Amino acid sequence: MNVSYRNTYMIDTKKPAGGIRDLKNAGIQNLMLCISAWLWPPEEEQEEMPRWGGKKNVRKRETPDTIKNRYMDMITACRRNGIGISVLYAPRFSRKKDKPWLQDYITDMMLECIEFCKRAGCPYLIVGMPEKDYDYIGFYGKLSAKAREAGIMILLINQAEDFAGHLVRGALCESHAVVELIDQLNHDAGNNVFGFCLDMGVCNICGNDVQSFINTLGNRLKAVILRDNDGHHNTAQMPFTCAHGESLATDWIGLIRGLRDICFQEELIVDFTDTLAVFSPLLRPTLFRLACEVGNYIKWQIQLEQNLKKYKSIVLFGAGNMCRNYMKCYGGKYPPLFTCDNNPKLWDTEFEGLTVKNPEELKNLPDDCGVYICNIYYREIETQLREMGIKNIEYFNDEYMPTFYFDRLERDEE
Repeated sequence: MNVSYRNTYMIDTKKPAGGIRDLKNAGIQNLMLCISAWLWPPEEEQEEMPRWGGKKNVRKRETPDTIKNRYMDMITACRRNGIGISVLYAPRFSRKKDKPWLQDYITDMMLECIEFCKRAGCPYLIVGMPEKDYDYIGFYGKLSAKAREAGIMILLINQAEDFAGHLVRGALCESHAVVELIDQLNHDAGNNVFGFCLDMGVCNICGNDVQSFINTLGNRLKAVILRDNDGHHNTAQMPFTCAHGESLATDWIGLIRGLRDICFQEELIVDFTDTLAVFSPLLRPTLFRLACEVGNYIKWQIQLEQNLKKYKSIVLFGAGNMCRNYMKCYGGKYPPLFTCDNNPKLWDTEFEGLTVKNPEELKNLPDDCGVYICNIYYREIETQLREMGIKNIEYFNDEYMPTFYFDRLERDEE
């Protein structure tokens, strides 16, 4: 599973060296590149442009060559420094019914984005709909042959629409309709050319049941944009930062449980553009490091059960509440050999059906056994285990359990 980060406010496309250095120092290895573009009508339909200082304002019409020239140097610099471009986000345009030339222009621009995606060595291209009521099959169908030839998968995405100043459900916000559309497009293309990108910010605005949405999509889901907002404004804030009354505004529990349900292994994309925009450029490198930690945390929580499958056998460290939670959620499916604890009073007793042993017993474990720390003092215990020569050290702290257990263990300390 890759964790990518939206490039906006991270890298200057003209002078990328400083941004790339900050990204590397933060541990960020992948980006989602958002392509910006402007629509210019044919010359015969161009209106008089505004004038500044008595001079006519003349701007060069956006062409595929200017897209390539604007971004290719940045992509080359990223490659040289080990930073990959895992997803491209094509420009999204509103189709105006009174502009008949616009539909073909948008299609041509998307075809060029596919070609640029191939040049960038990027497997996914997100292509949004121009508007809700549109010929989905016709629009995406025109892109399928080019995408198949280039080896690029086109990702559809859920969108919110502004209706009289209010954000409402726009294109592709109903999971069953999405499944039907993607299956039809892939059938017509004769290959798996189309997938889906789920935008968590849109789900929050539209009030989607995220876990149900994800389960309906199944393996059609290829990318997830992780961004926070208050459910009313279409902003992109750092995940877990939009809260009211000590409660999160976004359904991160539903997201992580849903992605666990389908054993998600594709792209996570952290988008905190609005958070970056209001911070001083001097503070942004610090935010990069935090964003990297947030992305890795979400990835870890999604893959928690998948990580349990890595080892032939496992042992737990800790005989407390986390151990109890492990045994209630995963003990039947992934039974540990035993647990151990630093408290000598617990040695040779039983806890949740496991024998509690001296940590010294860990030195006798086979090489294919994983040791899962079930204790809040992760770093201290990890240091202890490494000093003992223990390998295959993992953390266990399932904050998104299938069921919450509130029967907390209470012990009298003597």
